[in-house]
Amino acid sequence: MIKKIINNISPSDKFIALFVLKAVGLYLLWYLVYDNWLVTSGYVDHLLIDQLVAATDSVLMFLGYTTFTYADAVGVDGTHGVLIGVPCNGLSLFALFAGFIIVFPGKILHKLIYIPLGILVVHVLNILRLVGLALIVVYDSDSLAFNHKYTFTIIVYACIFLMWVLWVKKFATKSNSTKNEKS
Repeated sequence: MIKKIINNISPSDKFIALFVLKAVGLYLLWYLVYDNWLVTSGYVDHLLIDQLVAATDSVLMFLGYTTFTYADAVGVDGTHGVLIGVPCNGLSLFALFAGFIIVFPGKILHKLIYIPLGILVVHVLNILRLVGLALIVVYDSDSLAFNHKYTFTIIVYACIFLMWVLWVKKFATKSNSTKNEKS
């Protein structure tokens, strides 16, 4: 009976159902691993924050600014700088990006290359975001909250979306129904 029901589902509906099931399963796995292990240990979060502080500091110094760092804060001397909290360290964005690539069809080798490269792009974007926020504190501190909440969020999510589109267009394997429609 179940086999008959499955055979009556169109290929595109099967694709969508499988995609959703994989996504939900991966989300549950992430939730369990993150909330029960990563958050409690704090190791990965603090490692990322330390790296972001160091990288942001290096970029600001390269641009000619005198800087300060303190634990999870970085900025230009004479300002309060920016505090990098756990929600802003990029880890959840790494998982969001990687999760989509994992659940979408594609060759394993391509995924093994594309996911780390995409995570690196997201990490560099986060460093540039922090540099931008530190400079906003210097030149227009009144707009810090707006730019933190909206401008940089839109930019980062748009870049992640574009990387997903690139994956789907260039690297994802086509289902049989899609191949047949293009023939």
